[in-house]
Formats: sequence, C-alpha cells, structure tokens
Amino acid sequence: MFFDLFHQYGLILVCAVIFFEYMNLPGFPAGVIMPSIGVLIAQSQLSLGLTIVLSVVFGVLGSLVIYGLCYWGGEPIMEKLFGKSEKFRSFVRRAHEYINAQHGRGLAICRLIPVLRTIVSIPAGLIRMPVKWFVSWSALGIAGWNAALISVGYFFSEKLLAMW
Repeated sequence: MFFDLFHQYGLILVCAVIFFEYMNLPGFPAGVIMPSIGVLIAQSQLSLGLTIVLSVVFGVLGSLVIYGLCYWGGEPIMEKLFGKSEKFRSFVRRAHEYINAQHGRGLAICRLIPVLRTIVSIPAGLIRMPVKWFVSWSALGIAGWNAALISVGYFFSEKLLAMW
C-alpha cells in the first residue's frame, strides 16, 4: 500500500512523512523511514540529491513547529503535555546547558543522536534559542542524519529488498 502511495505521490509523500517524523509523531521512526525512503528512491527515477535536500527542508520545518510551540507557549504547554515530570525538567535543564556550552553547535550534535534528535526542539524553544541559530544548527545536524540514513537505503536497496 505504501509503495502504491509512493508511486502516486513520490516526493510529496516523502516530504510529508519527514515533516511528521520531525514533529516527533508516534509511528514515524527514522531508523526505518529514512532507509526505506532511500530504497524507494533507488527503485524510482527520482534524484537522491533532491530527496536529501527536501528531507532537510521538511525536517527543519517539522522541527520548527515543535520549537515554535515551546518558544511561544513555553512552560504552560510543556506542563500540559508532560505534567510536572522531574525527569522531563531534568532533560530540559541538561539540554539547555549542553546547547549553551557548545554555543549552538550542541543542537547540531543532538540532531545526530537517536531519540534526542527530534525532542531537542523542545528545550531549544523553551530557552528561546534565536531562530536563525535554531534553523542553521538544526539544518546541519538534520542534513548529516538524513543523508546518512537515506543513502544507506539508496546504496544498499537491493540487499535491503532481499531481506524484506
């Protein structure tokens, strides 16, 4: 079914899936999605380079949604979503310290770490990181992550398809 949708909508579907994955919606695990996109691209006439560029753009856009909610909604939204969880507050504190210590580079590094890479938008918004820093450092980290995983699917598509 997904293959039929992909053949019908191509890169539009890829962009939508990546956008939702970076909004951290359940059911969109990057470790499965990104290599699968690479396999689909390899089996089509679509461009790997264009796909990676679009994946970065839509990854940043999805991240900006979470960042914006936290930037403008702040603590009240986080309390509604996570309650007064000390574990979550501790995570936000540590992420804030790491991002500040690295002068923004920490955000790009966090984008390369599974799980942390999508939720790091939350503390970035809560600490009101300047949007230009958020976009540029996020784009750098997202580019590395997406390019690696999509390329694995693309270059090893035959082997991956044989496994499926």
